[in-house]
Amino acid sequence: MTTITIDQEKCTGCKICLSLCPYCILEMKEGAKIASQNPDMIPFCSKCGHCSAFCPQGAIDVDYEGAGPVPDWAADTIPSAGELARLMMIRRSVRSYQNKTVPRETLQKILDVVRYAPTGMNGQSVRWLVIENPDGVRKIAADTVEWACKLMQTDIEHPLKPILPMIIEAWERGEDHICHGAPHLIFAYTHKDNPVGLIDAIIALTHLDLAAPVFELGTCWAGIVQIAMNESPELVAGLGLPPDHMPMYGMMIGYPRYESHQIPRRNALQVIWK
Repeated sequence: MTTITIDQEKCTGCKICLSLCPYCILEMKEGAKIASQNPDMIPFCSKCGHCSAFCPQGAIDVDYEGAGPVPDWAADTIPSAGELARLMMIRRSVRSYQNKTVPRETLQKILDVVRYAPTGMNGQSVRWLVIENPDGVRKIAADTVEWACKLMQTDIEHPLKPILPMIIEAWERGEDHICHGAPHLIFAYTHKDNPVGLIDAIIALTHLDLAAPVFELGTCWAGIVQIAMNESPELVAGLGLPPDHMPMYGMMIGYPRYESHQIPRRNALQVIWK
């Protein structure tokens, strides 16, 4: 149950909250000078918190079961346009990691920020599975290689078949071209019947991808692992997720072995303006 509290002493009746609520949960009754709740509409609250976030007086508080705290650094200044641009352009997919694990507290801090990533209808449907033990990551890589070997023995046409022999041969030489020796894997998972689960997960992982360098960490999207997961119920079962939930995508994370110094070229911007 959502609880919306309006501080009557702080509310000035500016009606900003009314204009932002898509479900008419807040209202200004005839003759009233402050906002109030429409009790019939409260059950439709999506917990987006816009009424609270945009209130100039800080007069509104939205709370609900399962809500977490606001991170301590939420009051820090917003990065400049240049700082944000450099962060987005200099990040690289990391495929070479230090032989060093990341403290759980650091991963917790990152995910604590990433839970603010937008989700469809503010469903906040994304959950996280963190493989902390490097041996656990290596087992997933090994299981993925096993899946690849079985696939190569079939006549099934598959887009990965041209590169799988190289990956399998590298694994046999002791080289991991699946998870690239990353110490950790993070999976974003949702209920299997969630129609926007994949989209929500990709948005959240993109936030994770951008947040990691601020903590001196590198990431890489675990595409081959995810393809294997999509095609192998056994691999999914090995993750031990709650019933009826599926991994939407995985991401490697760890301390990069090398530092990125330059921003590489990308295709020129292509836009249709109308």
